[in-house]
Amino acid sequence: MVHHRYWSLLIGLLELPGVAQDCATGRYRSEQFAEVTVTTGVAFGSNIAVAGGAQTLYMDVYEPTGDLLDERPVAIVAFGGSFVAGSRTDVADACRMFAKMGYVAVAPDYRIGFFLPNTYSTSLAVMRGAHDMKACVRFLRRSVAENGNPYGIDVDRIMIGGFSAGAISALHAGFLDQDSELPAALASQAVALGGAEGLSGNAGYSSDVLGIFSFSGALGDTLWVGSGDLPLCSVHETGDAVVPCYTQEVSVFGIPTGLIASGSHDIHERLDHLGIDNCLLIYPGNGHLGYLDSDPEGALGFVHDFCADLVCGEGADCGNVQASIGNGPSVHQGLSASPNPTRGILNVMGGISPLIVQDPSGREVLRTNSVPGSTVLDLSHLSDGTYLLRSIDPAVPVVRIVKMD
Repeated sequence: MVHHRYWSLLIGLLELPGVAQDCATGRYRSEQFAEVTVTTGVAFGSNIAVAGGAQTLYMDVYEPTGDLLDERPVAIVAFGGSFVAGSRTDVADACRMFAKMGYVAVAPDYRIGFFLPNTYSTSLAVMRGAHDMKACVRFLRRSVAENGNPYGIDVDRIMIGGFSAGAISALHAGFLDQDSELPAALASQAVALGGAEGLSGNAGYSSDVLGIFSFSGALGDTLWVGSGDLPLCSVHETGDAVVPCYTQEVSVFGIPTGLIASGSHDIHERLDHLGIDNCLLIYPGNGHLGYLDSDPEGALGFVHDFCADLVCGEGADCGNVQASIGNGPSVHQGLSASPNPTRGILNVMGGISPLIVQDPSGREVLRTNSVPGSTVLDLSHLSDGTYLLRSIDPAVPVVRIVKMD
């Protein structure tokens, strides 16, 4: 999706008189407050629960105790749990950290519950998470417009993020912003679901945000990221077996779903291609969120610095980093293809011969042997669209490629 909402938000941010003073003392980069005030169980929306019937959505609000500012940036932090488990209290520590640095931190509900994993049910679970997060953003804007700004927030400085399924929800809330981008499995229910915005409440208010942070998240299609889109910071392990770091089929509790999703590595390749500010911290190993045990200060600090850069009106300069600390042996770094999108010629690094190109239905449209260094594929005879590039080695993650004129 091509839009310029990030730049308009940033220009507006730079014109605000209080922003420079906010950041002059290191606020948002380090702990500034010793205590946090928590308001629990604030209803922000409602929608149809996973098991049917109405579900009220609640959030907990964390504010720095004794803070004199009345317009603080917001960090919305969503919990993980594969969309079937978890609670907003799971991210209490993360929210307290944000609040002590001067943010108003929000831990929202999103609808969870048991579902039999398949293409449709998993797509629906992801959209429930995205819709509920958008409703939370809209509620915050509504609270300022209609209720006198009870939490002392700056609606132009809202960041969204989370862990695992919560990160997936944030990524889809931020980048899937057009009805036409709804997953194919949900196309027939687009109207009933409320399109990209959803029906979780607070209609009439914007769900736009300043940026996204993701701890081990993934996105259904990197083409949802368009020129001028949102800046993103991600942390991931290369061999994550729960949420892929590269592009491959998604499994829920070991059950294949038929869905292909792109993890942090491949999302950031798309951002790099479009010239969008982004920061990626990659850890070796096969764990899921294991870096929160092996290097919590490094992983969390990386994200905090990114958020501070954005809310202070500075360009994110953390770049893409390969962590030197891991929780296991490094795994195969996968295939790399450029330029992507391509008009025909594709240069491929990595993988074991042969290399296979498939259309979205899984039909093989090209097969060739790889060579040391870079293998050149000619896709000029293929129709415009999205294809999957695979190595014959099933352990090597799939790469989504786009052919276009």
